[in-house]
Amino acid sequence: MKINKRSAIFIVFILGVLIFATSAFADIMLGSGYHSLKNSAKTTAEKLTNEVDNFSIDVIVSLKVDGEIFLESTDNTKFDFVKQSRITNGTHFEKGEMRKNYSYSDENQSIYKNFEDGSYNVTEKQKSNNNRKLIENPFEEERVKDAEKIMDAFVGSLEDIIQIEESGGKKMYMGNISDTEVPPLVNAVSSFALKYSIINDYTAKRLDVPYPKSNIYVINASGKAIESEEGLIESGIFTASMSAEDSNGTEHVYTVEFSIDVKDINNTVVVAPDLNGQKVTYVKEGFEFDTKYIGKYKNDIVKEENNSFVKQGERIVEITSADKGSIKGRYYEVYNEGYAPDTVRNFEFSSNYGESRHYTILNYTDSNGEKKKGVIRREGLQNISISFDVTFDEDDDGNVSGYSYSNYDGDFDTYFFRILE
Repeated sequence: MKINKRSAIFIVFILGVLIFATSAFADIMLGSGYHSLKNSAKTTAEKLTNEVDNFSIDVIVSLKVDGEIFLESTDNTKFDFVKQSRITNGTHFEKGEMRKNYSYSDENQSIYKNFEDGSYNVTEKQKSNNNRKLIENPFEEERVKDAEKIMDAFVGSLEDIIQIEESGGKKMYMGNISDTEVPPLVNAVSSFALKYSIINDYTAKRLDVPYPKSNIYVINASGKAIESEEGLIESGIFTASMSAEDSNGTEHVYTVEFSIDVKDINNTVVVAPDLNGQKVTYVKEGFEFDTKYIGKYKNDIVKEENNSFVKQGERIVEITSADKGSIKGRYYEVYNEGYAPDTVRNFEFSSNYGESRHYTILNYTDSNGEKKKGVIRREGLQNISISFDVTFDEDDDGNVSGYSYSNYDGDFDTYFFRILE
């Protein structure tokens, strides 16, 4: 079972409905209260992502095997949309060990605490990263829209599973289902989710738990959600247990649980940690090259002749400076006697830190006097990869989402080895 902050934030807005999108169990919580619960979830997602100034949320997710907890994550996250800041405090329990986690981020920086020595790592964000939303409305994602259509199709087959009670202006949604009430198709989908998503073979080995191999079915599932007077889901809890046999034919019970609490809407305060007197390491966001990458890198120019590979020369990349996330350097080619082509490439390049949060983009003027762009990346410990004549794909906001390159010819080798003296 892979539990991380991204998935925790993703499931936070939906109890029952979004459970299907993350663990394929929402289809057992349908019935007369289904549409009301789904509409409340959508309203909650819309208001929390677009209409409030701030809020806090507690999320707990756990995995049990035969009643023993093997993995549990607990997170409290605070959001401030006005300041574009977020802070998370949490714990992660796995294989008998408990680890704490702490992070803070705003428009300009991300801060992480190392609990082993009490130090902090501060990452300076690039300016091109500042216009990103803290969180997106999950109902606007295509995978959730598709999951909603699938869940709607199950409404007719599981009536009256979700019940509604009203008290003091609030609504309580409750649902419970046992193995005798679960349709075969739901069992099939749930079996696939448990075996290949929640506890796949790799996760089972990492957690040292039995892998659910065969004869998988839902034993029971239940959930409860509270809707506030404003029509927002403010808390919820869900649990589902499944039976499965391992490779030895031994039966085990796997239980997934999670709970959420949304609170302090428009009353949440997010404050950056005080780093005075603390041990702090500062870095810049992105694929930064620092001074240790200054030096020469090369690869061989090789051609095929008479069914043999012949070295005709060398390609050289020389990084001459690296300062504050930007680099300068030179690319040139050296050919052996008798192999020099009509054009032997030789030009200088430079990068501007902040031009892209995904890549280190090189700017250069080629041998024909045309202004071009390239991309340089770190490879392994000390080597680099470099591409020239690059065309970037940009979205409507001008953010780079990908690129393609020609590299002059099909035999151009993008991998360069560091020349160490």
